[in-house]
Amino acid sequence: MTNLPIKFKRFLLLITVLASVFLIASIVHTKWTSAMITHLLILGILAVLCESFPVALPRGGFVTVSFAVFYTALILYPGGVAFSVSVLGGLFPLGRGAKEQPLFKRLYNSSQYLLSQAVAQYVLWLAGIGGGFHNKFRSLIIYVMVSLIYLVTNISLVTIGLSFLKDKPLRAVWLSNMRWVLPNIIILAPVGYIMALIYYHHGPLGLLLLLIPLLAAHRSFQLYITMRKGHLETVGALVQALEAKDIYTSGHSSRVEKLALLIAEAIEMSEDKIEFLKYAAVLHDVGKIGISDAILNKEGELLETEWDLIRSHPVIGQGIIENIKFMFDIGKVIRHHHERYDGKGYPDGIKGEEIPLESRIIAVADTYDAIISDRSYRPGRSHEEAVAELMRVSGSQLDPELVTIFCKYVVNHALF
Repeated sequence: MTNLPIKFKRFLLLITVLASVFLIASIVHTKWTSAMITHLLILGILAVLCESFPVALPRGGFVTVSFAVFYTALILYPGGVAFSVSVLGGLFPLGRGAKEQPLFKRLYNSSQYLLSQAVAQYVLWLAGIGGGFHNKFRSLIIYVMVSLIYLVTNISLVTIGLSFLKDKPLRAVWLSNMRWVLPNIIILAPVGYIMALIYYHHGPLGLLLLLIPLLAAHRSFQLYITMRKGHLETVGALVQALEAKDIYTSGHSSRVEKLALLIAEAIEMSEDKIEFLKYAAVLHDVGKIGISDAILNKEGELLETEWDLIRSHPVIGQGIIENIKFMFDIGKVIRHHHERYDGKGYPDGIKGEEIPLESRIIAVADTYDAIISDRSYRPGRSHEEAVAELMRVSGSQLDPELVTIFCKYVVNHALF
């Protein structure tokens, strides 16, 4: 924990102390019975199992189905039981990955789970239905509201912590996490309510029935992530096919991707748009698959007719990408990445902010990498020469604001 940012350490200490206070107070004020202890152990074991089988997300982090168990404990039992379940789940996940999980992550997870439950349970007490299950329609509406309150509290605590830990803006982290946590809660809130109904009517004997909705929820998340992984593999296959054709642009797509993402981070683009840009940047030249190898790898200057064929690659690329449903919108970005800021580019001659922002970002990154890279007809130039060339074409070929941001960011961070 010695290498953690000081802001994160302070925040971790704060929520850990608050969670400890709430846990101790709730345990003291709960009227414990042997049955209640049994239920705590059963739900605690379920929570530990749920936390032990997380689903890895494409951009890092994990999603689990433990909220359904926490939610069940929240609406069935008083704080002593509910809070203890969240602590058990957060602190004691099993498996190889869990053993490698640092202590600070376990403390953070268990603390934010508990505090989210505490806020939600306070609302239940205000509504007069805390500490026990209620079957009325009014209670159902309150339970829905409580799940949303848990969501807001949970995502807020996670956002603040990740912002301190990764030194990223709160807004960017919030949008990124909301994207994953919201569908998680939407699916698991009704699952948790069904589990509460089963457990309320059948007690510990309903344990096997409880496993069914949990396994179904976990499976749905896993299938979704697997589908997204397939998307990424599709992108990788297209890029490999392109680079196998053009020996002089090997690695170009990945470099343009990295440079484009630097610009996106510098202008604080949202996580969703950054992921969109990532796909577009990697695939910006995919249309060259439709260009003859003899032209792509020709030694010396190209004829004007050959340049015309090269200039057709953004349109070809759009056609390829629009046939892949999940990438349909990326086709437009690929089509316009060779437009010029002054309107003299191709294929459509649009100008200024008529050109999609992502296309303008890719244009800056693409131009820089093209200047420093070797080509069949000329050797690559230095970083200083590339920056000078970008500044020269700023406002004519490229978006001047993005050029300024790019050059300043690259120079200040000494990335090249």
